[in-house]
Amino acid sequence: MRSNVICPGFVRTALVDRQIPEQARELGISEDEVIKKVMLGQTVDGEFTTIEDVAEVALFFAAFPSNALTGQSLTASHGWSMT
Repeated sequence: MRSNVICPGFVRTALVDRQIPEQARELGISEDEVIKKVMLGQTVDGEFTTIEDVAEVALFFAAFPSNALTGQSLTASHGWSMT
């Protein structure tokens, strides 16, 4: 049995879309600045993680041919933890 975890960066979902104007009001900045500076400012490429990105990581974990890859976490965040 294997158990792994996927740690995505910001994924553009309905929840994130609701947070953008809320953060803009709270921080007194534009919605574009929230996206560029707050949500994606610490990524390498300024991109949202996609649902497809997360699915590809899940497929990678599921397709790994042995139980040697278990208890792992994989961050799929466009380098968010690198900066």
